[in-house]
Amino acid sequence: MRNRVVVLIFILMSLGTMCFGQTCKSNQYDMLDWMVPQQPTLGGHYNVLYPSTGTFYWVKSSRGFPWDVDKFDSQYIYQSITEQDWNDPTTYKAFQTPLPWMPRCVNIPAVPGKLATITVDATKTWFDIHSSCSNFTSDDLGYTVNELWGPYQEAIGSLPPAPTLVLSYRYSCDSDYMGCRYKETFAMQKKNGEVQWTYYTLENGQYVQVNQSTHSTVSLAAVTPVHPCW
Repeated sequence: MRNRVVVLIFILMSLGTMCFGQTCKSNQYDMLDWMVPQQPTLGGHYNVLYPSTGTFYWVKSSRGFPWDVDKFDSQYIYQSITEQDWNDPTTYKAFQTPLPWMPRCVNIPAVPGKLATITVDATKTWFDIHSSCSNFTSDDLGYTVNELWGPYQEAIGSLPPAPTLVLSYRYSCDSDYMGCRYKETFAMQKKNGEVQWTYYTLENGQYVQVNQSTHSTVSLAAVTPVHPCW
């Protein structure tokens, strides 16, 4: 029995090392630490990590859905699936090929600024829009550009000031990756994960905020994601 316990501990430690400890160098950020910290919930935003499959969930309610389902490996963190109808977990949008959002490892800068840029051709942004587990239509996001900025010292909501990285995710761009019609930003803190999401649309050459959600209240809770279609 003792041997089995030792083996189990070794496996868990190995999984943790693959995900958190040894993937990135000491002079780099491991972005998984910023996106999926080992903290149960922040303002109803639950982090659920499955190291063995390279998958993590941002669950947005205690019901287990809606959610964002993202993938990771040693190279990138990818956007994969997001909800469609917030009240029906059999509806969702899934990229046909997960979209690279940011490098897994990012060099720690001497001064705050742009840390990474990823452009994605329109032919690689196709996704399926499910009205049920089996019924769906397909569309694409057009040309997409993702930029990572920071770290900035920011106090968000009721949280104290902390180093913050911001992902700028712009889509429906032209072929020069300009004039993007939509932008979403994700503010992330290493100990807290995603603390703020903001959605903008391009109007007369300027981005205008349409929606925002902030996660800044810490509470101890856990949730099991509900996903009946897979």
